[in-house]
Amino acid sequence: MKLKAEVGHWSSVVGNSVHLIAPDGRMVGQIAFLCHDDTLRNREVQANLASVICDAINARDKEKSNDLS
Repeated sequence: MKLKAEVGHWSSVVGNSVHLIAPDGRMVGQIAFLCHDDTLRNREVQANLASVICDAINARDKEKSNDLS
């Protein structure tokens, strides 16, 4: 399955995440941040982490393939 990554919406309750999107547009997975330190619970820090993860997953599609099957 070829996947695309998108930054999820921020929530003051659960923080941020990365959504894994299938070719048909469905969200088929999620990468969440389980933080053991208040520094990593910061909204800006989590937004930056999510962007880095999305960039890495989506860049792989340009270099090779996100086909994880």
